[in-house]
Amino acid sequence: MENNTWQQIREVLAGAEMVALMGHTNPDGDAIGSVYGLALALQAAGKETDVFLEPYGEVFSLIPTGGLCRQTARNQYDVAVALDCGDEERLGAYIEVFRRGKTTVNIDHHGSNVGFGDYRYVDGDASSASELVYNLLDGFLPFNCEIATALYAGILFDTGGFRHSSTSPDTLRKAAHLMSFGVPFTKLYNEIFFSRSLAEARALGKAAVEASLTEGILFAFLSLDDLASVGATPQDTAEISGFLKGVRQCRAAVLCYEKTPGQWKASMRSDEGTNVAEVAMHFGGGGHKQAAGCTLVGSREEIEQKIRSAFLAQ
Repeated sequence: MENNTWQQIREVLAGAEMVALMGHTNPDGDAIGSVYGLALALQAAGKETDVFLEPYGEVFSLIPTGGLCRQTARNQYDVAVALDCGDEERLGAYIEVFRRGKTTVNIDHHGSNVGFGDYRYVDGDASSASELVYNLLDGFLPFNCEIATALYAGILFDTGGFRHSSTSPDTLRKAAHLMSFGVPFTKLYNEIFFSRSLAEARALGKAAVEASLTEGILFAFLSLDDLASVGATPQDTAEISGFLKGVRQCRAAVLCYEKTPGQWKASMRSDEGTNVAEVAMHFGGGGHKQAAGCTLVGSREEIEQKIRSAFLAQ
């Protein structure tokens, strides 16, 4: 897979009048930040800009949206842009909006990206899709406080507060530049990493109480009944695997939550010595070495055995 240049992608966007932007299902801070960061910049440049994202948690409410999110697509867009998405299927309900774009663009930082789209820029070493959007905009379209806040939030989230190994000196320089536009960085940090709803706290407690740790691999399960019992939804589980990874002697944490009866989403986090992306890709998923996910069908026991076997095979 060969990348296009940033200049080529800039020319595609410069020539568009109507642009659709979207991220992956169950969007996280980077998907939201990268989509809105680029969308707000294009809107400021006079483009008709629509955003398509599934509902997400209040924890990301400080990311500016400009009122750009839509539920219903127009007939066709000059350009459709997928951000922070390893393959088209991860666009979920908005896959056809993307495919109907006259020109399609794929900007992503997942090493497992399959290389879809007419134009693409994929860098598996980048800290985040938001950092890639910074690169795209730098010298092309001006930053303002709202754009900078969206991109800073995305970088902040996907680096775990600048703690993950993907954080480079360049990442920090770009974050510092974004801060200069008046980003409320303290509020963002506290909201993203230290603020949670009561339902999220209860879901975390439920998962932690029943978690098991064997040979460095921690497993926790939340069934549909478990989630309902604490008044939680799948969106309330986003940070649980990262929290559980902090358990001593744990080299990888796997949270499996039930999406539909018998269908489970596995969210995995690991230390630098364990590659969870390899495990996720074994089941048709993907992600990064220390943060990845996949979907499996079966009983709890079957799923744990399958995932554990994949870890042991590394």
